[in-house]
Amino acid sequence: MDRKWSFVLKGTITSALAYGATLYLQGEGFFSLCFNLYAGIVLRILPGVMMGYYAITTTTLSDLVCALKKWHMPNGILIPVSVMFRFFYSIKEDYGKIKEAMWMHGMGRQDLLTKPVEYLEYRFMPLLMITSNTADHVAISAMTRGMTEDCNRSSISTTRIRCFDGVLLAFAFVVIGLAVRSKYAGI
Repeated sequence: MDRKWSFVLKGTITSALAYGATLYLQGEGFFSLCFNLYAGIVLRILPGVMMGYYAITTTTLSDLVCALKKWHMPNGILIPVSVMFRFFYSIKEDYGKIKEAMWMHGMGRQDLLTKPVEYLEYRFMPLLMITSNTADHVAISAMTRGMTEDCNRSSISTTRIRCFDGVLLAFAFVVIGLAVRSKYAGI
């Protein structure tokens, strides 16, 4: 619905390669071990990472806060979740600026193979330095927006569950029920 076709295509191809590696690379040896390790990591971690990425890129902070308020989430949980959500968005923006600065200095992905130490140093050291500052700034920003423990917050965002959302929710519960049933059917 959000037209993130390249995202879906990349995830599908990566998952298919990992699944194929588990089927066809059954054997002993270093090469087989590396691909089975890759496949195991991808098949267990990639779905969660993709879901988190999708949630962060398609949900606005005001919609998230409004939805959590409608679920009667206490402010002790609401504030850390919204600060964390904003933190990841800020880190994504900062990482994009670091990539742009590296490109302007002539460093690209090809340097990962030719100069890996410099590449990692120029990419991740600024990110680590920015991350510590960003955490402080995001927490201060949340407080200036009126997100405190004892305060009722108003919102201009309107969220509600539509018919299509209910169908997807019901489908998710059916899939979870089938997964639990198949796991514990023999007990």
